[in-house]
Amino acid sequence: MTNKPESHRMGPPDFLTVEEAAAVLRIGRTIAYREARKFLASNGVEGLCADRVGKQIRIPRPLLDDQADPVGATTAHRGAAHVHRRGRHEAR
Repeated sequence: MTNKPESHRMGPPDFLTVEEAAAVLRIGRTIAYREARKFLASNGVEGLCADRVGKQIRIPRPLLDDQADPVGATTAHRGAAHVHRRGRHEAR
């Protein structure tokens, strides 16, 4: 029997997938990926806070929790919804 530290861990993980973060923020998967890529491309100036782990994108849970506070969640949701509507509108 081996003792794996992660098997004894309680609570949420330190990093979330983009899809998990999208669910927490209550935004769509596509918007979350777009915003995470925007963050990486702008060196953290804009977008959804993200880190690259190899080829994968992960969202740090502590920073996501900061963005998901009652005031931040409303702002983030409005901004994401605005980007989404504008994106759909331009496609027409």
